[in-house]
Amino acid sequence: MLIAVALVSINAGPGLSAARSQGAQSNVIPQTLTATTLPGTTQAVQVGPDDETNPHVDCNLVAYTQVDSVYATSRIHYFDFANNVDHLVPGNDIDLFPDISGSHIAFTEVHQDGDHVAVYDTVSQSTTFVPGARKSNPSIGGNLVAFEDRSFSANLNESEVGIYDLTTGAVTRLTNDSLFDKNPSVSPGGNALVWEKCQTNGTGCDIYLATQTSAGTFQTQLLTGAGEDRWPDTNGEVVVYTSDKSGENDIYFQPIGGGAETQLSIPGDQREVSISGDLIAFESQVPVDTGMEYDVFVYDLRTAHLYQVTNTPHLDEEQLDITSGCNGIGHIAWVVPASGAFDLYAFTFQVPSATPSQINDLIALVQSFNLPDGTENSLITKLQDALAAISISDTATACDSLTAFINESQAQSDKKLTADQANQLINSANQIKENLGCQ
Repeated sequence: MLIAVALVSINAGPGLSAARSQGAQSNVIPQTLTATTLPGTTQAVQVGPDDETNPHVDCNLVAYTQVDSVYATSRIHYFDFANNVDHLVPGNDIDLFPDISGSHIAFTEVHQDGDHVAVYDTVSQSTTFVPGARKSNPSIGGNLVAFEDRSFSANLNESEVGIYDLTTGAVTRLTNDSLFDKNPSVSPGGNALVWEKCQTNGTGCDIYLATQTSAGTFQTQLLTGAGEDRWPDTNGEVVVYTSDKSGENDIYFQPIGGGAETQLSIPGDQREVSISGDLIAFESQVPVDTGMEYDVFVYDLRTAHLYQVTNTPHLDEEQLDITSGCNGIGHIAWVVPASGAFDLYAFTFQVPSATPSQINDLIALVQSFNLPDGTENSLITKLQDALAAISISDTATACDSLTAFINESQAQSDKKLTADQANQLINSANQIKENLGCQ
């Protein structure tokens, strides 16, 4: 499948939020990307008469809700990809909306006095409750749990975002307004969280970011200001979300520390965006004989490469989440409506390496120096040898070729190469060696 993707950078400085809300100028960098198939294995995690919903993954675990319509129960399960064993989280049979980080699963448990947020430890098999009722839809990262708090208003759509610290037991009210603050998402390390702030009718949504500047202290800022902005997620360095400000629902991302916003302008609507490490997973509309349906795609921030994960006509993938970087193995989980119930599926894959792209960039850098033919060819040949070795998983030979490239760059410093050129080549090659795990 050929998908045209336009990368749109919005140059913004200190007045980032104000500029965006007023419609900042955009620099369009058109690209046409071929969505190649991401190698991996798809498995049915739970298929049957019950509904499996709200999957969230971290390392080798996926947590999800299982609803039994016959017995009217709702329970939290987690499935271990390492041994293909499914586990039940203890609860009161009215449990839902799980999220997972490491050995902790945060979820909503319904009591007579309202919703409560619980955190289950899969190692100690103990459960901790966040103090207070009317708290729900938690997100967990590191020792931080964020949730929707409806204890401050009788209007259910005047929710606030609250924070619970697993280490100190402290509860902090992060927002304080009469708007609809919802769908919080915490970074894996707990250093940042994002959420939607909407009007009480659920429209006019913008994305907000809070970064933890010290223990229990957060700095909050508005990230977006045009269109309907939804589905925020963050890896602690980048924030991703969808927005319809281009006329359709596209994916946008921007660095937490400030900088350009990038738009992935992909035909059709995108939804359910999730980020882990350098990989952004999302559902994108694709044409089928009956119209448009959704498949799962992955975009690699390092290489600007687009992958297609599923190709399932007449099945709409929904409620997606991704994890990457667990010993180089990634997982994507989603649900599909089938036979009157939602079934849970997962895709396991080797996280793509950015190293070939980095080596190709280094070859382009050598070519940009306009060196004598002999010097250029000698340097590029060593990099091409490294590429060839990587293609057959011969890491040792690739490392040796990169070392030879570094040695020649050092030898040519202040000769065929300027000292600055040599340093650029050496530093880039050393970074690639580090990525490869060279000794």
